[in-house]
Amino acid sequence: MADFSLKTQPQIGQGLTNMVKTIGGSFAITTGMVAVGKTTALFNVPRGFVVTGIIAVATDIDTNGAPTLTLSIGDSGSGTRFLSASNIGQAGTSTQTVASTGLLYAFTADTEIIVTATAGAATAAAGTLQVYLVGFQT
Repeated sequence: MADFSLKTQPQIGQGLTNMVKTIGGSFAITTGMVAVGKTTALFNVPRGFVVTGIIAVATDIDTNGAPTLTLSIGDSGSGTRFLSASNIGQAGTSTQTVASTGLLYAFTADTEIIVTATAGAATAAAGTLQVYLVGFQT
């Protein structure tokens, strides 16, 4: 269970199968969410969704001159399934590189997507995290 929850539902309609869909959103991040080991539930992915990519964008949520914050994105089965110890929150950057463990990962049940502060912020600041999983529904 996550320490914080930013989920709102519904995310996507099931719609036609094998059509590209994007699930996720923009989330307000508080300073408490970027303490080491803290987890935040972002959104749910439906059973049958297959991941083909990720888009993750963060503002500068570790404003220290020597930032330490790293973020991982995954689920209860693997906290780093889609993004592992990324430094996107250190200076307000982005990534579209999905971890190899997440590429073509097929969800067998409705699943909560969680961001974890793998390493805590040296100087935490409130900001925004945008996370989108791209894929198709089988």
